Amino acid sequence: MLILIAKFKTKPGCREQMIALAKDAIGPSRNEEGCIIYNFLQDAFDPDSFTFYEKWRSREDLDLHFEEPHFKEFAQKSPELIVGQPSLVSYEIASETEIS
Repeated sequence: MLILIAKFKTKPGCREQMIALAKDAIGPSRNEEGCIIYNFLQDAFDPDSFTFYEKWRSREDLDLHFEEPHFKEFAQKSPELIVGQPSLVSYEIASETEIS
């Protein structure tokens, strides 16, 4: 299993464009084979900061996601809306246990 956390901040005045662009990618991404979780989160304390929190069955499934048209559109349009470089971190997870 793989977890991907992508964080970035939008340029002033670009927040709503980013939200709309992300909304177009969320549904198709969630429907992809191998997608377990695909969430787009807005920071409660800095509304121009966003995080994609994704859980994939495997690295191969994530690589296939990167080839999908909806991801390619997001990847093409998002750089003009963000400040600096996004932070992208992935974690390979051997197992998980629910805490109750």
